[in-house]
Amino acid sequence: MDTAPTDNRPPDTDPSPTADRLDSWKEIAAYLKRSVRTVHRWEKEEGLPVHRQLHKDLGSVFAYKRELDEWSSARSVRADAREKTGERGSANRYRITIVTALIVLGVGITYFATGRSRTAGTEPDAQVTGLELVSTFAGSHRSPSLSPDGRMVAFISDAGGTPQVWIKNVATGDPIQITFGDVPAVRPRWSAQGDRIVYSRSGGGVWSVPPLGGEPRQIIKDGWNADVSPDGGGVVFERAGEIFIADAAGVGARQLPQPPRRLIDHYGDSWPTFSPDGKSVAIFLGEQGRHGDYWILPTDGNEPQRITSDLLDGGAPTWTPDGRSLVVPSARSGSVNLWRVPIAGGPPEALTTGPGEDLDPVVSPDGRILLFANVKRTWALVVQDVHSGAQRTLLEKRTPLGFPRYSPDGRRIALMARSSRAAMQLFVMDVDGSNLRAVTDAADERNIMPQWSGDGESLYFYQVHPSRTFRMLSLKGGASREIAPWSFSRQFQAAVEPREGTVVYSSVENGELQQSRFRDLKTGSEYQFPFALYEQRFSRDGRLIAGESRGHEVVVCERESSRCRALTSKHDRALTALAWSGDGRRLLFLRYTSARVWGELTSVGVEGGPLQTHGRVGPFEREFQMWMDVSPRDEVVFPICREGPHELWAARLR
Repeated sequence: MDTAPTDNRPPDTDPSPTADRLDSWKEIAAYLKRSVRTVHRWEKEEGLPVHRQLHKDLGSVFAYKRELDEWSSARSVRADAREKTGERGSANRYRITIVTALIVLGVGITYFATGRSRTAGTEPDAQVTGLELVSTFAGSHRSPSLSPDGRMVAFISDAGGTPQVWIKNVATGDPIQITFGDVPAVRPRWSAQGDRIVYSRSGGGVWSVPPLGGEPRQIIKDGWNADVSPDGGGVVFERAGEIFIADAAGVGARQLPQPPRRLIDHYGDSWPTFSPDGKSVAIFLGEQGRHGDYWILPTDGNEPQRITSDLLDGGAPTWTPDGRSLVVPSARSGSVNLWRVPIAGGPPEALTTGPGEDLDPVVSPDGRILLFANVKRTWALVVQDVHSGAQRTLLEKRTPLGFPRYSPDGRRIALMARSSRAAMQLFVMDVDGSNLRAVTDAADERNIMPQWSGDGESLYFYQVHPSRTFRMLSLKGGASREIAPWSFSRQFQAAVEPREGTVVYSSVENGELQQSRFRDLKTGSEYQFPFALYEQRFSRDGRLIAGESRGHEVVVCERESSRCRALTSKHDRALTALAWSGDGRRLLFLRYTSARVWGELTSVGVEGGPLQTHGRVGPFEREFQMWMDVSPRDEVVFPICREGPHELWAARLR
């Protein structure tokens, strides 16, 4: 049973009267004296506070003038701070190196593209007739789908603001938008007959639309990421982490047998894709968090077949026309590039290489065109002063960074990052971003979520492969040792007390918080804490525990007496991170916002009182990766991901 916390919350207020509200993109753009496209970009890239409200089959957006004014003021402060510190923007010119292999013979040639230009290969035996940039028009483009004759491509573009379905002749002509609204469209798939395009709406089910535009029709209410069977008689789609097949009208849905459960339920997408004969479905299974493998699910209900055993970053798969191979995104070589993987076994074959991530591949029915999206991402660790709001960048990489934690003395930072072996490992660096070094690097290991021991001499962390354990590693050297046989998904967010006598974790079953439990690190004995919490963090002296209640309140509890007090009101959005201020008098926390990959940094006094907002931080790579930690000097460190536009490329194959 939970012990009800003492209510010490500030009174509820309504900061957004109706007169303060703007009810469309046009009104928001007019108020900010910018174009609609600019405010769309600001919402995506800079956290412009725009709210979405779904009703019936459509969605609407709105914003409050007060929030826009506060955002504009904060944006000006950040811009001034960047000018003073000389921080450079993220828009850099780049070079792509792409090796496009012939699907049957595997003979390739290298192309170099700088910006939007390219230089063709000159080798006399080249099997590639050309590599063409399809995205020569405005917007960010992804999720291509070729028409049955290979002449047209459907894709997602944000050129009109909200991502929607567009079509274009592959060789020439301007793109045409065929779906509209304020709810983003996802993953269009062309039917084999060419008479419709099936796509998903974010949170709004699966829809069908004529290829030249018209009235969309919902075919599945609860599902997303659909694909159309080769005969046009069925669709496959995702629903709550499971894969289903239904007829073309969405009727008679049945679940396909599932591979092993994910480490984190419902993490990411599986992108189910029919084989050319319609007898199998290929998926990507994020089995260990963001890492996973490719599987084939027979549509007749037989056992799933594992195709890869890499436990690496992946994405949407596609089939070669003969059904003998998959073309898949994989981080096998470091960057996420495209690989050809034989179904019957054998070594995978690299199709693309170079910087950026190659995603969303499709192969034309005649096997002569490989179409895919390329995107450049830069990950960075950014530090923000809580009091002044000034930011500076500590570290930038072209590969993922995540979950930084300050050492007790504030002189070092531990973090997760991709190693030279393409796996997520633990790193330590100095607080100024120098002396970055890997502290775990075994080829078969995946280690995540570091935290420091009280003396700063060791790291505690979760291992998700080959074992699922909570472990400790001395930074003086030697192998790590198991603390407890804990899975990150069930013994969630373990936090070690500074004196290292106990550890507290959230007990989770089927994605639901059950209780908080303490474990004695010497004896291994456990007992239940009276109040169930997420995001548990010990105070620096170990006397208090802060956390998040089931109602998303910030709660502080006395360790010895187990008495708990709610410091904030209940909220409809969860916390993503919680940390103590340097002096231990305040709690800082991040909470989800309407801007998807942006979080709002807020603090509250441990003794209660009004909330203090410190602005929006981000963008983060994904919502679940919104994270921060606070140093003894009240500097907040968080990992951001700056994403360039997605571009469509077509490789013409003999």
